[in-house]
Order: sequence, then C-alpha cells, then structure tokens
Amino acid sequence: MVRVFFVFLFAVTIEIASGHHSNDYHFDRNVDVTVRGTVKMFRFINPHSRLLVDVLGVNGEIVTWDCEMAAANGLQRRGWTADVFTPGDEIVIHGFAARRNETECYFDEAQLSDGRNLAMSDSFNVDASDQLQSARTTFANTDIPNFSHVWQRARGGAGRPPAAGPRLGGPNRNAWVLSEAGRLALDSYDSVFDDPALKCSPVSIRRLWGNNDLTEIEQTADLVTIRHEWMDAVREVDLTLDQHPESLEPRELGYSIGWYEGPTLVIDTVGYEAGMLEQHPGLPHSEQLHTVERLTLTEDGDAFEITIMMEDALYFTDQLTASRSFVETNATPQDYNCTHPELGH
Repeated sequence: MVRVFFVFLFAVTIEIASGHHSNDYHFDRNVDVTVRGTVKMFRFINPHSRLLVDVLGVNGEIVTWDCEMAAANGLQRRGWTADVFTPGDEIVIHGFAARRNETECYFDEAQLSDGRNLAMSDSFNVDASDQLQSARTTFANTDIPNFSHVWQRARGGAGRPPAAGPRLGGPNRNAWVLSEAGRLALDSYDSVFDDPALKCSPVSIRRLWGNNDLTEIEQTADLVTIRHEWMDAVREVDLTLDQHPESLEPRELGYSIGWYEGPTLVIDTVGYEAGMLEQHPGLPHSEQLHTVERLTLTEDGDAFEITIMMEDALYFTDQLTASRSFVETNATPQDYNCTHPELGH
C-alpha cells in the first residue's frame, strides 16, 4: 500500500515497511511515513512531546501533521530542550503511521534544514552542575530500611534488555487468569481508544512501577509517601493501621496501609475503583482488587526489588505477580502536567 500527498515543494509519503518502536496500539510499525514540510510548533510536553509540521496539500492548502515523540521529562534528562526545533525551518521526518488519525505519525528521525540528522534516541551533553540533585534522608532509627530517595527502574533487570512491548493483535499473556466476569469486562474494552492514559490517568499501581519515569519516596514514622513522576501520581501509605477501615469509597489507586519486615516495606492496598491493571492489550480489575507490594532494599541501600501480588475475587481465578528492579539516582523528578492537545485536552 502506498498513499502519496504531493504538490509543489513538500510531500508526505506512506508506504509499507518495518518499524522500530513498541507503541503498537497507537501507531502501526508496518507503515512507514515520510513527512516533508516546515516546522510549525514543537510542544515539549508529557506524556508525549508533539512536533507539528505544515505540509502543502494537493489542492494548495496547508495540512498540519502531528508527530508524537517521547515525554519531555525524559528527553530533558538526555539534554533535549524546547528549542531543538525552530518554527519555519524545513524538515524531513521519518516515522510510522498513527492508527487514529491519518495526519499523525510517530517520530523516529529527521533531517534538519542545516543538514543535521536528529534521532529520537539521541542524547546531548548535559552539564552536571545544572542538574538539581536529590538528597537521601538519614534516619535516627537505623532499624528502618531507608527508601527515602529518588529511584529509577533498572534497565532490563540483572543486565537483561527490556522486554518488547505488547503488539496489537498479539496474545494477551494474562487473559488466562480472568473469570467469566473478567472476560466480559475485557471484551468491552478497546485498547486503542479506551486507554486510560489518554485521559491522563496513572492507570494502576502495576503501570506506575512499570514505566521508566522517576519515583520519589519519603518516609516518616507514620507515613510513607510515594510520588511517581508519571501522571503526577501521589500515594500515601498509612503505617499506623494494622487493618483497613471498613466502607472505603473506591478510588483509582485505592487505600494503602504498610509495615516493615526487616529490609522490606510491605504495602497492602484495597478500595480500588474498577479499571485496568494493564492498558495494552487490557487486563481489567474490579473493585475487589487487592494488591500487596513488597519493596526489599539491598544491603548497601542503593537499589531495591519490588514484587507485586494482585488478586481479584470477582475478575480473577488466581493470583498474578510482577517484579521490577529499581536503582538510586541523583536526578530530580519534574512536574508531569499531562496534556493531550491532539485529543483536545
């Protein structure tokens, strides 16, 4: 399949090719896109930066293409700035096609008017003196494991590369756990259009621990506060209770109590709203979801392993578990300020 829009100086060409990215539910990696035009605007935002390019259409009209990129926070930590693209400059973008809108694409690389090539994977020099650094809190009570720092996910865990993301039309690896009620909920979910993240939702605790944004933990004697950079999600873990209160009003990330077991912080959470544990390809949960997170600090205190147990008496026939590794970082979390201008909000 080839679709060509061409007139005068600029063109957009779409052709079948192999892609290189894993966000398959919103973009088709099998359809290459080349966009030739002029830079209109670079939106340096989260969860995805947006590069808008004006292209001259077949009837002489200007057609604006919207090409998605990585989140501003992550790009900024690699030295990118809001000024990397200059409005009015000619540009040629190579990427792949969107599933929701024929004038959207995902940015892979570009040729700029000054002859430079720029790829999504590029990093620029970052002056360490310009980087704010977080400080670890020192506890008087050394019996409490010290998680009070900023953490980032270890890439791949134990030196392994990160696993590839799920692909549209591929197997749902966790569907086996769903009861009949859970399968009915999954059948009513459209993973392309119903993705909770499109509404700036943090989605789930599993999703929060599964991304590559920063997480900051603060501890007091009575409370653990977990600030996830992604979607500006904040969770509070009450250390004063040994059981959950009755008649909790359901909310997206539930209600958490916690305690310490040696080097491990245990977080027990109930009181969830019904939602999705995974948005792609979809793993629904009911208000009966119960999760237990176990964060175990290493002996030298600069890393931890988290395991998450998930059970749901209504939607699951068995428990699910997930695990992740995190390492200490001197980076400072930034406000996320999620916005989706391509969706009108």
